[in-house]
Amino acid sequence: MPIICHLEGWEPQWLGNTFLEGESVVRTMIPEGRSRGALMAVIRTHIQTGEPVGSRTVSRQWKESLSPASIRNIMLELEEEGYLEQPHTSAGRVPTDKAYRFYASQCDSSQPPSKADETLIRSYLCGEEGQSEEEMLEKTSRVLSLISSNLGVVVREPAARVVLEHIHFARLGERRVLVVLVTRLSSVRNHIIRLESDITQQELDRAANYLMEHFRGWQLEDIRAELLKRLTEERAAYDSLRQDLEQLCAQGMLEDTSPPEVFLEGASNLIGRRELADPARIRELLKALEEKENLIHLINECIRSQGGPLQVVIGLPGKPPLLKSFALIGTTYSLGGRVAGRLAILGPARMNYERVIRAVGYIGRLFQRQELN
Repeated sequence: MPIICHLEGWEPQWLGNTFLEGESVVRTMIPEGRSRGALMAVIRTHIQTGEPVGSRTVSRQWKESLSPASIRNIMLELEEEGYLEQPHTSAGRVPTDKAYRFYASQCDSSQPPSKADETLIRSYLCGEEGQSEEEMLEKTSRVLSLISSNLGVVVREPAARVVLEHIHFARLGERRVLVVLVTRLSSVRNHIIRLESDITQQELDRAANYLMEHFRGWQLEDIRAELLKRLTEERAAYDSLRQDLEQLCAQGMLEDTSPPEVFLEGASNLIGRRELADPARIRELLKALEEKENLIHLINECIRSQGGPLQVVIGLPGKPPLLKSFALIGTTYSLGGRVAGRLAILGPARMNYERVIRAVGYIGRLFQRQELN
């Protein structure tokens, strides 16, 4: 599965050794040979330890017999090319965002996760019959958090994008009707609509039976469009049923009444991280993430393509400014053959991209293949 790597403030995609930014093309020097080996050693060591990496550390890991002095020269070249930086004069080097993008681009999301991660994922998501959609999405965010030691996030699309399993109308009184929608995986959504003219319960049952007969398994937004089309084209065919359906539809029986829902796990994983040593910065970040509208906007900004490839965003947009040092790895997920939302891992840019990318890709495929119950 291909991976799109975004750059902060851009609309790019990773294509071999090319970043696309609008209509302009920015070519980058891709490390090869010894430079590549040294860069990968620095990245992996820094991800594991969180400390600057020196040439002696790389030399001890090197398969070839290169001296620390030779490796220092290679690391200096990588620093000049923007892949490494030296936080202090006497310290070793740390990877830049550019280095992390290179590392992420080398990871293949179509490869399976480790056996341990696969077992963990399947123990959470597979084999439990009758679980609700909410339970499954909560478990998804939890297992994403456990595997990454970061935040696991799932955003479920509004009801309009959900597939209809059952619909029921209950007359509450004159010109008031309770609409109960049951979607795939037994998610129940309900809302009250007010009518311009009263409809009996028998007539409501007739309308619900018509919708079930003709539109079960459809997305709500597609039902609205097709229903209005049929009622317009065949006005003489439905008599009073047509009038009831027109009124129910006009008053919002299939409206998108539910905002996107967020399932978030792992906020405690951020406490104690080297990148978040300042308690004030953690409080600012957690406060921003608690505002669901901001989090939904962030996820939708970073994972834009519907059903497209897994995406990696390093240097996140928006506030607080701390997000500029964060990364997001995510993809869309499907239910009933339809894109139903987005799932992602969110955390500081220093993370195990290979493990995370394989896990996110694998979970996305489980949804796609409907292996979750």
